[in-house]
Amino acid sequence: MYLPKHFNETDQARIEALIRDFGFATLITTTPDGALVTHAPIQLDSARNVLVGHIARANPHSAALQDGAQFLAVFHGPHSYISPTWYIDENEKVPNVPTWNYAAVHVSGTVTRIDDDVAKWKIVKELAAQYEGDSDSAWDPRGLAAHVNKLSAIVGFEIAITSIEAKLKLSQNRSVQDQENVIAKLMASDGSEVRATARMMQENLARK
Repeated sequence: MYLPKHFNETDQARIEALIRDFGFATLITTTPDGALVTHAPIQLDSARNVLVGHIARANPHSAALQDGAQFLAVFHGPHSYISPTWYIDENEKVPNVPTWNYAAVHVSGTVTRIDDDVAKWKIVKELAAQYEGDSDSAWDPRGLAAHVNKLSAIVGFEIAITSIEAKLKLSQNRSVQDQENVIAKLMASDGSEVRATARMMQENLARK
């Protein structure tokens, strides 16, 4: 990932929050026949420094889930178009141009395949619990026995993390006034993802 210094995020807590809050990731593997790409929800087990997830057994990508294989998971945070008309600062020799603000985390690591039903059931339950929450209407998973047939249709995996790159491109290369103007424009939007980008920019300014 192209990672200029001013967009490089190294705060571990913030990186983990991005993975948790934007857990629907792009899973990428390179093979002799080309790249395999799958979109799947993935969780971070920070205590063990691994990513955990599952995909359909019928997915050709599942054949690549072999112990020791190298995988890349890309987590996409909020993002938004940024108009040059929102800036105050202007260099006559280098006019402002449109850009895009965004957050992304690239996690690389080594795979362990999981075919055991008990282990796969744990993956499914913990993933559901993250998104169901504690409400009275939350899904009741019951026991493993009720879902054995479905479990045979998926393959679980863990990715032992070997490297993490996090990029938060949030106008850090602009003046504070320009950043505040961009935040105001984004917060006026009806788009929830656009406003999420603005809130992330606000967090950045508050850290200065």
